[in-house]
Parts: sequence; C-alpha cells; structure tokens
Amino acid sequence: MEKILQQLLDGQKQLFEGQKQLFEGQKQIFARLDKIEDRLDKIEDRLDKIEDRLDGVEVTLKENVDMTKALKNWTEELDAQVHGLSHTLARVEGKVNQLEEKVTKIDGRLEQMEKQQDVIKADVMFLARKAIEQDEAIYRLQRAR
Repeated sequence: MEKILQQLLDGQKQLFEGQKQLFEGQKQIFARLDKIEDRLDKIEDRLDKIEDRLDGVEVTLKENVDMTKALKNWTEELDAQVHGLSHTLARVEGKVNQLEEKVTKIDGRLEQMEKQQDVIKADVMFLARKAIEQDEAIYRLQRAR
C-alpha cells in the first residue's frame, strides 16, 4: 500500500511538473501572441496610412482624369477651330491668287501704258521741236521780208 501511495505521490509530482510545463508553455504562447498582436497593430497602422495615401492618390487620379478629359475636349475644340481656319485660309488663298492674277494683268497694262507714254513723250518732243523749227522758220521769213 505504501508502494501504491508512493506511486500515487510520484504520479502527482509528475502531473504537477507536467502542469508546470504546460503553464510555462502557455506563458510563452501568450508572450508570442502578444508580440504577434503588437505586430498586427503595427501592420494595421501601416495599412491605415496606406489607405490614407490611397485616398489621396484616388483624389489626385480623379483630378488627373478630369483634367485629361478637359484637355481632350479643349484639343477637340482647337482641332475644330484649326479645321475652320484651314477652310478660311483656303478661301483667302483663293482670293489672293485672284488678286495676284489681277495685279499681274494690271502690271502688264501699266507696262503697256509706260511704253505708250514713252512713245507719246517722243512724239511730243518731236512735235515740240517741229513747232520750234516752224516758229524759227516763220520768224526768219518775217525778218526776211
């Protein structure tokens, strides 16, 4: 009986040692869980900061998209204006070509008129000399009488 009691006592000691080890293991597990919880809190903080940054990026992205749409619209308006201006320029170019043809014709007529003027000038000079010669001839005839 004493042997049984001793075995019971030894069994209780072993059980007590086992419980002690379990408690130590639980402490280590809880300590590790606390570290994991701290790391998770840090990760949550980082995720919150990332979310805030993402919100800022989303706002900036929306602004960029809006700006891009506005620039695209503006570019389309400018394209339309350039297209309209090219039509206007084509019409103006046509008018300039017509005016250039008219100026060329006028220039030709002006050259003709200058040639005619030179001929008339030569004729007038010839006639003036002839008139002077006739005046001199009349003067000589009158003196000779």
